[in-house]
Amino acid sequence: MAPSTVRFYERAGLISPARRAHNRYRMFNESALDEIIFVQRAKGIGMSLEDIADLVAAWPTGKCQSLQARLRAYVAGRISEVHKQQAELGAFEHQLQVVLSRLSAHDPGPGQCGRGCYCETDLDPAADQAAPGPAPEGCSLDRDELASRISQWQEVAAAATSVDHTGDIARLVLPPSPDTITAVAALCAAETACCPQTRFLLEVTASQVTLTVEAPGSPGLLATLLPVSTPSRR
Repeated sequence: MAPSTVRFYERAGLISPARRAHNRYRMFNESALDEIIFVQRAKGIGMSLEDIADLVAAWPTGKCQSLQARLRAYVAGRISEVHKQQAELGAFEHQLQVVLSRLSAHDPGPGQCGRGCYCETDLDPAADQAAPGPAPEGCSLDRDELASRISQWQEVAAAATSVDHTGDIARLVLPPSPDTITAVAALCAAETACCPQTRFLLEVTASQVTLTVEAPGSPGLLATLLPVSTPSRR
């Protein structure tokens, strides 16, 4: 590690301060090495220097149980952030795929590029998105509520690591985080309340969450769950 980094850690209160030897060299005790290793590992999981400084300050006198609880809370929060980022990236990837499909579908020909040509209009991610259609028969949602519900299901689909579709049944495999389980369970309950003909099965294991959706006579929900560009993927 560079000496400048060590000095920065010392100034930031991340490691025990050094003492000066007779030759004016800076001398650190053995605990500083343990602190440096801890700081590097904490940085490796994305902790900020401010968060690390709080933990380092409590480390020598704090109880391991308390410090581990703080670390678990931080890591769980980071996992939730990663899942959200994955969902956002999945939605963005789908948006790019839609734009690419439009661009690939047109032959630009020899004409001059200009206002209103495909080079401009095909870049609009909402160009092919129709407004939400009428709610399924028996659905109690109004137009705005239906649009919001579709957006929620699209976020679930974007977060899925695997999607399988057979007939009126879709099966999604999702990360096993508590936040995912809570959000999906609440969404299933809300969907059942407005569309009682739709059935959901949520199976939770240590490694994954599997959501099975059976929507007889409601192809709209399954179409929402499955990406347009890949009707069925395993």
